[in-house]
Amino acid sequence: MAVLCSVLMSIACLTACSDAGPHAPDANGGNEKTITLELDRDYDEADPFVNEKLFCVSEDLDALTAEGTLEANGGSVVLEIKNNRTNEVLWSNAWRGDVESETFSVTLEDLRAADEYVVCLIGREMHHATLGIAFDGAFVRERAKPLR
Repeated sequence: MAVLCSVLMSIACLTACSDAGPHAPDANGGNEKTITLELDRDYDEADPFVNEKLFCVSEDLDALTAEGTLEANGGSVVLEIKNNRTNEVLWSNAWRGDVESETFSVTLEDLRAADEYVVCLIGREMHHATLGIAFDGAFVRERAKPLR
């Protein structure tokens, strides 16, 4: 019975990083995986508004770089990328007031295939915010549900 449980856990871990959608070729002919998040005043009655998406990597990575774009109107926005299991914040930035299509670069270090990560957009007193963050699609897969 213990062997069967071990086999099932191994299969679950290997298939946990399933692809949640197609990849679009980037300008260099490679694949990119873009995670998008949006907030507006109708998103939730709670303040702050929180919108999150999960992702995982297909192999252990020393570093992963992503390019993002943020547009926001009103209030303040915090973007965090963190380890979903430990809640450790790997990268964070904050913006106040109106932001017109600001681009930024993110470098994440020491990502592990066994972990899952979350892109978290937190808005206070927001009218509207849109985020797009593009990762190398050869390594990043969006997750539909958490591992835990």
